[in-house]
Amino acid sequence: MKASPDFRISIKLTFLVALAVLIGFAVSATDSNAQLVTSDEGAINSSIDPDDPNSVLYTDTGGKKAGIGDPNKPASESVRIGLGWHPRAMSASGLPLDRYGLVDWAKIVRDGLIKPRHSLDPNEEEMPPLPMDVLIEAKSDFVDNVIYPHEIHTWWLKCEVCHPKIFIPAKGENHMTMSGIAEGQWCGRCHGKVAFPLTDCTRCHNSPK
Repeated sequence: MKASPDFRISIKLTFLVALAVLIGFAVSATDSNAQLVTSDEGAINSSIDPDDPNSVLYTDTGGKKAGIGDPNKPASESVRIGLGWHPRAMSASGLPLDRYGLVDWAKIVRDGLIKPRHSLDPNEEEMPPLPMDVLIEAKSDFVDNVIYPHEIHTWWLKCEVCHPKIFIPAKGENHMTMSGIAEGQWCGRCHGKVAFPLTDCTRCHNSPK
């Protein structure tokens, strides 16, 4: 039995309507999933933990993953540099460098490129740098003594940053060793981290016995 033309047209229309409904449902579901993804993965995380793949370090301004979100493969060159050892990272800043390619902070101060403040409190009285050198005798007969310049250090730091917790302010009371300094004690609190490295021996050992 043949179907009438009107019946065939009705079937086609029903099929097209059903197809349109299915397409509409699929589009709606896709939009919904996209919103869910944006909601879950796109939420802006204020964390700056480099080990957290959801950190803002690896997301764009919309909170979406930039790159692959792998802390071991940062999304940008700036982030990669920032994850490096601080002096090495700063060496890309265009500031004057020393012979090791690290930022020469002492030269920057002496040349007046920056003017460190004594305090963040604008009402606190400024203390001038302390022009006092201290002779530190090296234990070895084959190594020159050290002249410790308070002046350049007090351009940056208050006295209480180092005294008395790091250095006892009394002659003969600081039994320093290079191995201890290399482990982060005494001068090693800064040198090798945010100041020139311990490998620059003659920069400190500069006073002949």
